[in-house]
Amino acid sequence: MPTYFGYLRVSRDSQDVASQRLGLLDYANTHGYSPLVLVDETVSRDQSWRKRAIGDLLLNKAQPGDFILTPEFTRLGSSPIQVFSILEAAAERRVTLIVTKTATVMDGGLNSQIQAVAFSIASMIELDFIRMRTREGLQRARNEGRVLGRPKGSTGRLKLDPQRERVGELYTLGLTPPRLAKHFDVSEKTMRKFLARHFPKRSPD
Repeated sequence: MPTYFGYLRVSRDSQDVASQRLGLLDYANTHGYSPLVLVDETVSRDQSWRKRAIGDLLLNKAQPGDFILTPEFTRLGSSPIQVFSILEAAAERRVTLIVTKTATVMDGGLNSQIQAVAFSIASMIELDFIRMRTREGLQRARNEGRVLGRPKGSTGRLKLDPQRERVGELYTLGLTPPRLAKHFDVSEKTMRKFLARHFPKRSPD
């Protein structure tokens, strides 16, 4: 019987793998990839994949015929070249890699490798545009005199505090409280309370 692994990665301690884990488990249960052995780590994807947990998983733990599930290509590496290197190693080890968000099954065949490169490139392009829009949005906010970050004198801890930076970026870019609440899976009341505490210079719509 094959072993099914789930690989999750975040780049900062303040990020949370909870949403990744839920999506991965849901996909695994729906498609019969269970039980799922989860492997997660907090590390920059710029670091060589062979020195990360995905390297140990792929090169040492996974055996021929096993499966590795991950939410998206950008969880694996920082560039199409790095992702393709991981796919080559998986093919050599006869390990099937599945990207759950796109339901892409990488079984070592030529078509799957071409598809992986295309998805990876698209993901990197999208990530570049997100970064560009975030930088422009933050700079626009500074030029308008908005104060970003936690105001002095605020106390207590809210559920969204670990994701404050990401919430602030999206809020600065114009996402409304209802959309933010849906994105971060909290009630609109919780989101408005969070925004009022951390971003009081801008009143929620």
